Amino acid sequence: MERPTVERYRRYLTQIYCFEAPVEAACAATEQLDRELVRTHLKTHYLAADLEALGLAARSVAAIPQMSFDGPEEALGWLWVVHRNTLVHGLVRRHLETLLPDTMRDAGAYLAAVEGRAGALMGQLGRLLDAAANRIASCERIVAAAKHAFRLQHQWYDCELIGYPRRAA
Repeated sequence: MERPTVERYRRYLTQIYCFEAPVEAACAATEQLDRELVRTHLKTHYLAADLEALGLAARSVAAIPQMSFDGPEEALGWLWVVHRNTLVHGLVRRHLETLLPDTMRDAGAYLAAVEGRAGALMGQLGRLLDAAANRIASCERIVAAAKHAFRLQHQWYDCELIGYPRRAA
């Protein structure tokens, strides 16, 4: 987003949506995952609304395959990876507002969704992770899930999807 255009912003949001929507759907479907956490940390409905505002139906884009989690530990590991990105959303939003003010007014809900609360929400997630990791087996499942999520996320954002060129190594 160094030289943003409406089309680049649409592709940026689409790529995020395609990764995060299946993860969030799997979190929402995970039994024993704290319902308050699901309510406060899931944000792809904002992405879908922003994409609609930009003329793209979210349901029409290709996402990572549907997934499910074997329990709350796995969901927490994945959610930590996805939510971690919100720590920079305010910075990205403020940058884009200076360059694409009309677009951000109409389609900036996702980047503004946790404005002023990203750190507190990360702290809430951290406390739940800490409580869930009270047994070695649980801790190992959380760490393994987060590592897997980071690998898949890196591959997703690094590949040639929806018009994004592969970065030079």
